[in-house]
Amino acid sequence: MTFWEGFAWFSVVLLAVYGCTQAVRRLCLWLTRCPRCVECCRLAIPRERAELAPLLRCLQSQAVWDDPAVCRHTLVVLPPDADLSDEEFIRIFEEAPAVIPVTYEDLIAIVRQRIEEN
Repeated sequence: MTFWEGFAWFSVVLLAVYGCTQAVRRLCLWLTRCPRCVECCRLAIPRERAELAPLLRCLQSQAVWDDPAVCRHTLVVLPPDADLSDEEFIRIFEEAPAVIPVTYEDLIAIVRQRIEEN
């Protein structure tokens, strides 16, 4: 067996192991999924105004890769000085409908509404 044949076999075995681990991961996620009556939300709170744009791009890319069958939203608490009229923010929020910008007051109102519903 030449070096390249060994390398090819090693690559095939490595990819097969990776595929099996991903299949087991998907199975575990499917078995432990939330019921349809539960709405899962993530909360992102940027520390500074400068961290808002990279955070939104990261959340947008995660939302694209998330399973569409899962009802999950990400609430981003905006700093008081955030300017949402910036074209970059508008584009990011249009591309990722699962990323929802909220203020502190909006977040408190959402939590109170959920508590009153239950």
